[in-house]
Amino acid sequence: MTRKVLYLQWLLFVGSYTLLNYAYFQIPDDMLSEAYNRGLGTLCADLINRLAPMERVSAVQNHLVSPQADLEIVRGCDGAGALFLVISAILAFPSTITRKWIGIGLGVLLMYGLNLIRISGLYFVIAHHRDWFQLIHTYLAPTLIILVGCLFFAGWAAGAWRSADAAR
Repeated sequence: MTRKVLYLQWLLFVGSYTLLNYAYFQIPDDMLSEAYNRGLGTLCADLINRLAPMERVSAVQNHLVSPQADLEIVRGCDGAGALFLVISAILAFPSTITRKWIGIGLGVLLMYGLNLIRISGLYFVIAHHRDWFQLIHTYLAPTLIILVGCLFFAGWAAGAWRSADAAR
């Protein structure tokens, strides 16, 4: 690849990431709080209650609430930043539009699935090991999600290269 092509791909990556983040921050907080309650909160509460029925967790507004804990879900808890990185990387990578749509669809499922597990796990941390919360919430969980997103992209990109080589 030429330097010019790499530069254009970099610009596409940075531009799409910037645009996705800009659009995300145009969504009003109250609209996101409602979406978190109906989507993330309800799914996490259901997952936690299936795994540990004694927790008796409910999704109340943008909180996971139980007799043991109250975990607030706010902007940024939805994994949007990591998801935007995966989407932007796929958009910038040279591949067919069909492969890009498949990659984005699988990436969305993976990143949101991981995020549901992350939020549910954070509930257990705050309910039972409150002193671990800051470390896991701020450093470990986000790093793990970004690492998995990078591995997903690497696997998807390798498949795109194999498809392109097979088509030649």
